[in-house]
Amino acid sequence: MNLIMLLLLLSGVGCSSIQKWTLRSASPVFQRSTTALTKENNWEFFKESLPANLKFIELLWQQDPENLALLSILVKGYAGYAFAVPETINFGDELSGLEDSSAKKEAIVFYTRSLDYGLLYLSKKGIQSSDLLALDAGKLLKKLSRKLKKEDLVPLMYTAQSWGSLINLQKDNVALVSQVPRVKLLFDHVCGKAPAIEQNSCEIFNAQYEAARPKMLGGNPEKAQELYRKAITDHPQHLIIRLGYIQYLLLPSMDGEKYEKEAAVLREEFAKWSDINRDGLENKSEYKGSSDLNLYNAIAKKRFEMIEKNKNKIF
Repeated sequence: MNLIMLLLLLSGVGCSSIQKWTLRSASPVFQRSTTALTKENNWEFFKESLPANLKFIELLWQQDPENLALLSILVKGYAGYAFAVPETINFGDELSGLEDSSAKKEAIVFYTRSLDYGLLYLSKKGIQSSDLLALDAGKLLKKLSRKLKKEDLVPLMYTAQSWGSLINLQKDNVALVSQVPRVKLLFDHVCGKAPAIEQNSCEIFNAQYEAARPKMLGGNPEKAQELYRKAITDHPQHLIIRLGYIQYLLLPSMDGEKYEKEAAVLREEFAKWSDINRDGLENKSEYKGSSDLNLYNAIAKKRFEMIEKNKNKIF
């Protein structure tokens, strides 16, 4: 069912139950469309096009607030947009020395929206926002296992991502930082059930979790390096992993020599990836079968360009 037909159906029927039936019939199409977004290789196009699509889904969900499929799309969509666009721009702002980044504020807005939708989703499954902080770890894990099914793992993961990202963007908020163990608990629950979920996001989170925290708060850069190296070896075409290794380990340590070695590899990999995405090119590149990673690689390329632009200030 295309979107124009759906809009005509929704505008032409007067019975809310028929509207809801139409929406619920079309919801799987929207969910498949969000998965297909990871094939997009143009960061600028994604930046410009996703907000309107998210607003469209939001308007549809308002017609059927009990539609968990649409709610799940909103949780994932706003988290994904926040990570891909304003957080990426804020990363560049930080590298250039800009102290008051409007992109950081925008990232906080969209991560908050994702988190709010995620908490609403969980409440409809019988898990209240207060449970996430009030229940001890064992009781919370039991409740998650009892209340949530396989289809709930994706919105739970993106709820946790948005929560963790809000903490990472506001590290001066002690109350927020104290909630990090609960974010880890939610990821551990998801990753225990579906280790390869969302293009191996569990491996990315676990490496970043060890790298981004200072040692006094439990961070372990040696373990982070081990996790990143394993993930790079296991998923060599997933270039956001290589970028994360640079962003969270090499930049803070200001190790220019190691950076140049990793940067040389990334330049080669981006060249291979860019070639395979040129229309009509006959190529046997290993990236030919990795189109599901296009968006991740486009984000990585954008962030790498920002590092290259500012590397003389960093090292």
